[in-house]
Amino acid sequence: MMGHRKTTPAERAARAEQILRDGGYQALVPYPGLVSTPWAAMCTGCNTVRYPTVTEVQQDQCKHVRPEQPPPSRRRQEDPGGPG
Repeated sequence: MMGHRKTTPAERAARAEQILRDGGYQALVPYPGLVSTPWAAMCTGCNTVRYPTVTEVQQDQCKHVRPEQPPPSRRRQEDPGGPG
């Protein structure tokens, strides 16, 4: 009986990069390793650097959600309750 072959990290990275390209982005750095991790990429439509996740691209939720999207390391945690 043959078992199901697991994909290699290189195969997962190649698939993720294809998803990013299909969504209109060009990767600027190697695949971060998780589909939920923001990935530095250039929008091929407007040449803007964005940080979509593979999941967001797959769900078509990533295209310019916010006008200025800072890199993940510089994002601030905002108070959900707001002022007052």
